[in-house]
Amino acid sequence: MEKRLIVDTNLLLLLVIGAVEGGIHIKNSKRLNDYDYEDYHRVLKVVSEFEAVYITPYIATEVSNLIDLTGGARELVFAFSRELFSEFNKINVVVDDDCGSDLYIRYGITDSSLIRLVKDFTVFTNDRRMLNPLYEHGPNNVLPYVKY
Repeated sequence: MEKRLIVDTNLLLLLVIGAVEGGIHIKNSKRLNDYDYEDYHRVLKVVSEFEAVYITPYIATEVSNLIDLTGGARELVFAFSRELFSEFNKINVVVDDDCGSDLYIRYGITDSSLIRLVKDFTVFTNDRRMLNPLYEHGPNNVLPYVKY
């Protein structure tokens, strides 16, 4: 069976910002205060171990909305993210499915979608508040990011 990975929003944001200009903009992003260039390489290594990487429209939207750089750096990151997103496999989502459970009320659409998808995909996340429901729905498919 193919090893399929979904990278959650914050880790994917780290990947797109870290990929341009040698990662110098990681420190310029207020959203990435907890990360550095070493984290970028750790996340990249994990992603490279999977045969296929998937993205949902929700995650792509969140990442594009969280890019908080300006000027040329912003343009480079958006150009890179467009290219990277085109390389990922896409998961077709059904908004009614992702809003239909109580998980939506507690976690929002992106995370409730990931909780639903963890049965069939490995979910790579740094979101500690979402770990319990992920483990409940797909105990063998949760990959929490832990700083070493």
